[in-house]
Amino acid sequence: MKQPVVSIIIPCYNAEKYVGEAIESALAQTYPNKEVIVIDDGSTDGSLDVIKSFGDRIHWETGPNRGGSAARNRGIELAQGELIQFLDADDLLHPQKLERQVPLVLETPDMIVYCDFVVEDIETGEIVEIPRRECDGRDPVVFAIQAERLSISAPIHWKSRLLEVGGFDESLPCCQEYDLHIRLACHGAKWRHLREVLYTVRRRKGSVSHAYGRILDQHPRVLLRALAELRARGRATVAIEEHIAGKLAADARVALRFRPPSLARQLFRLARSVHPDGGLRVAYSPRTLFLRRLIGARLTEYLVIRKRSYKGTKRYLGDHIL
Repeated sequence: MKQPVVSIIIPCYNAEKYVGEAIESALAQTYPNKEVIVIDDGSTDGSLDVIKSFGDRIHWETGPNRGGSAARNRGIELAQGELIQFLDADDLLHPQKLERQVPLVLETPDMIVYCDFVVEDIETGEIVEIPRRECDGRDPVVFAIQAERLSISAPIHWKSRLLEVGGFDESLPCCQEYDLHIRLACHGAKWRHLREVLYTVRRRKGSVSHAYGRILDQHPRVLLRALAELRARGRATVAIEEHIAGKLAADARVALRFRPPSLARQLFRLARSVHPDGGLRVAYSPRTLFLRRLIGARLTEYLVIRKRSYKGTKRYLGDHIL
């Protein structure tokens, strides 16, 4: 079977403590036909010295700090491979990731093959979770909308497909991979799930919640842009519109818990502008939606938080969406 070159692209900004391990995990791939490209994004710590220590085993470039998206796009430009594997500088590929995924990519070239991963506390090594996102039977765009936490390292991409959609949006301050996955699906890419854990995301405690406010601010831009593109192409189905509205409504629920109520109201209004139901059937379970209609959105979220606190101290069999 043909073994195309896979370019493993690692953007790095001030990851002196971790980037060496990330590079080692890329070099340790059992798939033989690969190259490793590290883009130093203007690091001010010792990251560049670590990168240089690998000598000619890797290709590297450094420049001013322009953000992760710009670094990844530069890596795509430099890549000699037909296939692209992204890796963040503080994460780890498992040795057989490419070996296991590349044959499936070649078998179904119209699909984006993605794998499962484990989330690990970067300080303690404790496994936090093993997220799984199942695409079978779902519209590819709907799956991309729902799979917000599909990590950037999960898929292997065709370089030509990344170039077709213009790579990463460098103007986005966050959720760039979410945006990329949605745009790829809007351009016709399908998804295939390899149900194996093949890399590790190493996370600092509190990092996700700290950034989620910015993410909520950017989701409308990402989702409404995708909707406009689909409508212009005549591909915006009722199901897609309902799931875009549902994602906006789900974000509004989060905003009710952590952000000013004005943001939640804005998101609920946007959801209603996309779909008459406002995506409520997607954002709520039937029981929670009934509760919302009885007591309102804000009090519903208050009870959701109380319920979750209760479940932390006593086993509770209840609403899975709550």
